[in-house]
Amino acid sequence: MPLAKISGGVSNVSFSFRGNDVMREAMHSVFLFHAIRAGLDMGIVNAGMIQIYDEINPEMRELVEDAILNRRDDATERLIAYADTVKAKGKVIEKDETWRKGTVEERLSHALVNGITDYIEADTEEARLKYPRPLEVIEGPLMDGMNIVGDLFGSGKMFLPQVVKSARVMKKSVAVLTPFIEEEKARYVAENGGVVKSAGKILLATVKGDVHDIGKNIVGVVLGCNGYDIIDLGVMVPAEKILQAAREENVDIIGLSGLITPSLDEMVHIARELKRQNFDIPCSSAEPPLPVRTRQ
Repeated sequence: MPLAKISGGVSNVSFSFRGNDVMREAMHSVFLFHAIRAGLDMGIVNAGMIQIYDEINPEMRELVEDAILNRRDDATERLIAYADTVKAKGKVIEKDETWRKGTVEERLSHALVNGITDYIEADTEEARLKYPRPLEVIEGPLMDGMNIVGDLFGSGKMFLPQVVKSARVMKKSVAVLTPFIEEEKARYVAENGGVVKSAGKILLATVKGDVHDIGKNIVGVVLGCNGYDIIDLGVMVPAEKILQAAREENVDIIGLSGLITPSLDEMVHIARELKRQNFDIPCSSAEPPLPVRTRQ
């Protein structure tokens, strides 16, 4: 029934292990990983009780999959026996801090993938002092970490609440770097007599129905430091406002931002409007005229 939508109360899968959050988180993540691939449209689950699929203890993951996928007759008994060995001790949470022994690049990547903000300011400052330019911290180790997040999310091994946590870590890190980036930019302008040729004018906006703007803001910072004039319309921006601003500002490129699935439909709508209204805004340079380009 391809037109039927499926919703699942994911926590029901692990309800018999209530009080053992370690087991419940593993079961939720494993179930979501396989169910999404099988066509699950929506799942109801405590967003704080899921793990990254690849980071679940391999032995635990195999036992959980045996039970959820019904791969062997004694799967339930084996899972119950294992659960007794990993019962959480009340509210006590033991932190694994061994990742703090890695390089600053490894630490930044781990913090992004796992949504850890505890040390991000200090690690970002350490990286800033290590790299020649603050922008290189964003373009290097921070983007490397976010690429891992993107790969995990794309493969179904990481879920939206975890991606949002990763984005918050990225936002905190960029906030540390931004004053130094702005200072460098101001110094460059002063050294060039206050006049710097623009590389182009770019309009950025998070589409209607979406409030996620961390990625958009990072793109704006990076492009701004590479000589582009950035016009940021903010979030929840309707198509009419985007097209009107693009026409009035005579922009070279439109950049649309959005994280949730309906955002993609809104981007398609805007692209159709661009085509319907025959948008063809030339660049302000001597180059041949180029149409406004939209990039997801």
